[in-house]
Amino acid sequence: MSIYERGETYAHRIDIRNRLSVLTTPSSIKENIYDQCGHWLVQSQSMSSDAVGKFYYNYPLTSTATYGQYHSRVTATDIGGNVSIFTDEFWIMPWDIIQEVRDSMGIPEAKTVSDDIIARTAWNSYKFTLRELYTFINRECPDCNVETGAGFDGTNTTFQTKQYPIADINGDGAVTGSNTSCATDISGYWINSLGHYQTAKITVSQAEYGEISIFQNDGVTAIPSTNQGVWIDYWVRPPLYDDLMTHAAVVRLTCYELSKRLQSLDEVTLADIKNNSPIITLDPRMWYKEYKRYIGNVRGPVSGGVDL
Repeated sequence: MSIYERGETYAHRIDIRNRLSVLTTPSSIKENIYDQCGHWLVQSQSMSSDAVGKFYYNYPLTSTATYGQYHSRVTATDIGGNVSIFTDEFWIMPWDIIQEVRDSMGIPEAKTVSDDIIARTAWNSYKFTLRELYTFINRECPDCNVETGAGFDGTNTTFQTKQYPIADINGDGAVTGSNTSCATDISGYWINSLGHYQTAKITVSQAEYGEISIFQNDGVTAIPSTNQGVWIDYWVRPPLYDDLMTHAAVVRLTCYELSKRLQSLDEVTLADIKNNSPIITLDPRMWYKEYKRYIGNVRGPVSGGVDL
């Protein structure tokens, strides 16, 4: 299984064989797991064995685990000191949509399209969908402290975005400020009294109402009153945002991306052609049209001019 949800357990199993393809037990075998930020979650931990040459490692996923791609690396060392490395990957997402995609497209067999391919396509579709749904706010000067009215006076660090809720544009399951992770949702900079560009550090205290704290790059010192301007960049979630409709949109976009694979005859079985021929021949963009329909429902009506 390539996609996991929070609270589940990543059960990594691996078989070790010698050069004659016979199951064997190495002198040591270690599990290593790291996230998309390059942070090690498990480092050089011994794997368990339930038979000769068969090893496993169970890694519980927390209820607040970051969404995204994770990597596993197993290092096996034989009695002669030779090291073999085996890699794997898995994804944590808000939903496990692999079977839903298979059912929707009529591709039940993993030999045609593997779970890993579906998982990778689903994650990329999820990230793309968020960028379609959310609105980018660029170079905004934030509002002052809503409780005291204080601005950038050299001591105040509490501000509010002009628009909210602040969106989780990276899709990692948390709205994070700059310099706090590899997945920043809101960033900023300021110009000092000499006209030099300076990076700001931003923390998010209440994403729903745009409440943030802005510091100099040390994360402690307030922006001085002598600044020549402070600006922030972030994304805003639409007021009609709905998890279920977003889920449906991601499934449709994943199906659309996979359907392009099914149009390549060297990657399609006879069963796939039979199951998917109406989609391929009648309307190859059916899934994309469905995706855009769901996007429109979540985003809501768009204001604009009137054509005469």
